[in-house]
Amino acid sequence: MSSNSSSNNPVRVPPEKKAELYRLTNPPKVAWPTVMVLVYIVVGVISVDVAVVRGHIPLWAGMLLNVATMFPMFHVMHDSMHRSASSNVRLNDWIGRIDLLVVGPHTTLELCRYSHMMHHRFTNDAKDPDNYIHGSGWTLPLRWMTFDFSYAWYNLTNNDPRSRKVMLQALPNMIATALVAGWLVDQGYGWHVLMLWFIPTRIVSGLIAFVFLWLPHLDGDENGKVGHITSAGSTADNLTAGTTMRLGSEGILNFLMQWHNYHLIHHLWPTTPSYNHAKVWKLMEPELRERDLRIQYNFDLIPTLHRGGTTAAGVR
Repeated sequence: MSSNSSSNNPVRVPPEKKAELYRLTNPPKVAWPTVMVLVYIVVGVISVDVAVVRGHIPLWAGMLLNVATMFPMFHVMHDSMHRSASSNVRLNDWIGRIDLLVVGPHTTLELCRYSHMMHHRFTNDAKDPDNYIHGSGWTLPLRWMTFDFSYAWYNLTNNDPRSRKVMLQALPNMIATALVAGWLVDQGYGWHVLMLWFIPTRIVSGLIAFVFLWLPHLDGDENGKVGHITSAGSTADNLTAGTTMRLGSEGILNFLMQWHNYHLIHHLWPTTPSYNHAKVWKLMEPELRERDLRIQYNFDLIPTLHRGGTTAAGVR
């Protein structure tokens, strides 16, 4: 799926909106909301782990608290991958690396960035690495909780020299993480590794895949059942129908979906800091409604396809 700037059939941007659109869709010197989320994650995970080790809270409570603390890591990692956390590239990348060090030390920002860029390049196509997220209903939870491992397999088998390069770069992280985890188990902290890191990260991976990778790419099949948007919905001529907008219940969904209820905005203008998605939608809504839109209302799974130029009610 092309971004708006690379599409042969881009969304029209009126001259009077260009300056504001540029401001909203480009990274600031420092994206302070993103930095504050990073601080919450780092302080939260360390505090929970220390509290459990010192016996102030039980392991099961620490596990649940770490899930709540780790879940926003997607916002930080994702915006760093798109260099939306800071216009200073080094600072941007370190924001992402610190986020991964706390939650996913076995991988690297570069590996995550490469895999995610392949999703943007091949959205809904046969080469899209996120195809793994979709499948038979009973397999979905397992797919969601292991999607990061599927990225590794994708990179090992896609015959792209760049993918092998980022995999090799991540190898020291994988080895170091395994060694540290093994040492902690040997020291009698096996349950802590399992309950405070492994299980929370698998649950968080599942939530990330469900919320950010699966929900925004749904469609209904010919029988009215939940399906996956096909590559036909991602063509240059149908740019805006390759992923969805979710309208309604923004008060809770902006928080739970970390502004990716406006997922189409992200695909059209990928460098937009996530917290600006709603502002971009508000600015560009008239022009976007000139195009085909797949709109999920409130908590619906299957979107409604509104053809360009028709009236699509904002909320049902």
